[in-house]
Formats: sequence, structure tokens, C-alpha cells
Amino acid sequence: MNLLIRITDRLGTWMAWVSGLLLFATAVLIAVEVVLRKIFAISMGGADEISYYVLAVSTSWTFGYALLRKAHIRIDVLYIRMPAKVRVALDLLSMALFGLCVFIATYFAFFVLQTSIRRGSVANTPLGTPLWIPQSLWFAGLVFLCLVVLVLFAGTLYHTIKKDPAGAHELTGASSLLDEIEEETARQPRVTDKEVAR
Repeated sequence: MNLLIRITDRLGTWMAWVSGLLLFATAVLIAVEVVLRKIFAISMGGADEISYYVLAVSTSWTFGYALLRKAHIRIDVLYIRMPAKVRVALDLLSMALFGLCVFIATYFAFFVLQTSIRRGSVANTPLGTPLWIPQSLWFAGLVFLCLVVLVLFAGTLYHTIKKDPAGAHELTGASSLLDEIEEETARQPRVTDKEVAR
């Protein structure tokens, strides 16, 4: 189970990096487009359309990463005051409900993609992009999110059955302020006494 979680985490990290690079490249493309329009009164054409596709794809590709890093918003006013067993049950319930929403969205996204492929739909723009290309990348991100939900739900259930509430909490439990401080502290490079003395 831990190996599956590590593989999923690595894949999610890779997808987040690719998404970030795509967004950066799009920002450069738009900057070049703005400069060309302002100075030379010419346009490459399609920069805005490409930015729409990149935004949609990078968003869906980073949903899974955000879930793995517990970056989605959670209301934990009552949660942190509950006993550990109740918190684990709530974590499983929240993951199941989240998964239900994600699977429904992915189900309908599949039909959007299928319709575009069957009809040979192209964008009504100067680029005339075949819509199945950006839609398939967008759909892949949603499929990965479904995989992440399944892995986290199964991992939480596994740790619960093994009577390991700490392991279950680590996967899907809401992070407390102390957890976030410890996580940020662990990410910071260590400063030695000699460096402080300088």
C-alpha cells in the first residue's frame, strides 16, 4: 500500500511540475504577444486560445497533487475537537463524498471527449484546434484525481483496519496548525551554529 501511495505521489508531483512549466510557457507566450501588438502592431494569433487550454489542463492535472498535499479547503472547527476514531470515520466519509463528486464529473467529462472524437469537433477559432486534443489531456487529469481518491481512501481504510489512526490521519486527516508548522520547518534548510555566528 505504501509503495502505491509513493508512486501516486511521484506521479502527482511530476504532473504538477509539468503544469507549472506549461503555465510559465503560456505566460511567456502572452508577454511576447502583447509586446508584438504594442510595438509592431502584429499578432501571432492563438495565444489566448492556447492559454485557455493550458489553464484547463493544468488545473485538472494539479487537482490530484493538491489532494495529496491536503491543499483543498476543509472546515475543521469541530473536526479537531473529535476523538481520533471519529476523525478517521469523518475522513473516510469526506473522501467517499469527494470521490463521488469526482467520479460523476469524470463520467460526464468522458462523454464530452467521446462526443468531440465522434463528431470530429474543432474549435471555432483561427487555430481550428481539434477539441479532442485538449479535452483528452483535461480528462486525463480528472482520471488521475479519481485514482488519487481511490488510493487515499484505500490507504486510510487499510490503516484503520490495522488500528493505526496516526497513519490514517497522515493520509487524509485535516492538518492542524502544528502539523503545518512542522511540515514547513522540515522543508527549510537547516542552519548550523557556524552559519548563525557569521
